Amino acid sequence: MSQQRAEQIAEVIQRKMNDFFIREIEFPQDVMVTITEVEVTPDLKHALMLLSVLPITKTGTILKMVNSRLKHARHFLSAQMTMRQCPELKVTIDNSALKHRKIEKILEDINKESGENT
Repeated sequence: MSQQRAEQIAEVIQRKMNDFFIREIEFPQDVMVTITEVEVTPDLKHALMLLSVLPITKTGTILKMVNSRLKHARHFLSAQMTMRQCPELKVTIDNSALKHRKIEKILEDINKESGENT
């Protein structure tokens, strides 16, 4: 398969899984869960969903909730898509927001130090 086709499938999976999360999973009210990205293998057999969870302290609980519903999610996805075989779904946490915060903190510290030294 072409890379472009895999990217198109990833976009469709992301939209459909966001719908699934809204309709089928009752997350705690104080938690926000977002699918930030979906990566699909070139053979379209596997899809990795990257989740952003706020607050970060609820990450483990949310990951367990989502993993327990993956079989149902795949069934939902296969009913929504017109592919011969629905990709196997896996979930992981997207740590990019945490990495950005760490970098921002480091930059703030550098700016404070350079401001104090001038």
